[in-house]
Order: sequence, then C-alpha cells, then structure tokens
Amino acid sequence: MKNLAKSTITSKGQITVPKAVRQLLGLHAGDRLVWSLEAEGRLIVSRGIQHTLADIRAAVAAAGKSKTPVGVTVEDMKAGIAKAMRRKQGRH
Repeated sequence: MKNLAKSTITSKGQITVPKAVRQLLGLHAGDRLVWSLEAEGRLIVSRGIQHTLADIRAAVAAAGKSKTPVGVTVEDMKAGIAKAMRRKQGRH
C-alpha cells in the first residue's frame, strides 16, 4: 500500500484533505467523502458520489428492456412466492 500524504486532526476533530488526494479523487469544495471500516480494521475513505435522476435514467436506459413478464397478476405473484417458500422449506 502506498502512502499518499498525512493529515493532522484539529482540536475540533477536523482534517484537511491533502492536495494530492483531492487531485487524485477529483474532489472539490462541497464534495462528500464516505468513511468505511473493513472487517480487518482498515479504514477506507472514498469519494461519495451522488447520482442525479438523469444519471439513474441513463443507467436504466443503458441496461435495456426489463425481463419482467408482462401481465403477471397479484395471484400469480402470491402463488410463485408460496411455491418458492415450499421449495425452500423442503415441501415440494
């Protein structure tokens, strides 16, 4: 693992994100960071990207048509759920 820079925590619990890190992640004033803790105790800091509705629409459009069957009734869904539960519980 490569160390990029060091920061110091102020008395108010604040840090400055070093310039090298801001440039590497493309961070600007107002951007958010996400702090994650892995099971091994490693702290991961990553760029918190917020997607707009336009971003989500574009992703859905790029994924193509849904493979969900058309014309499925509530009764069909309930029957499918019951069948899956019986199968899961070993009661075919």
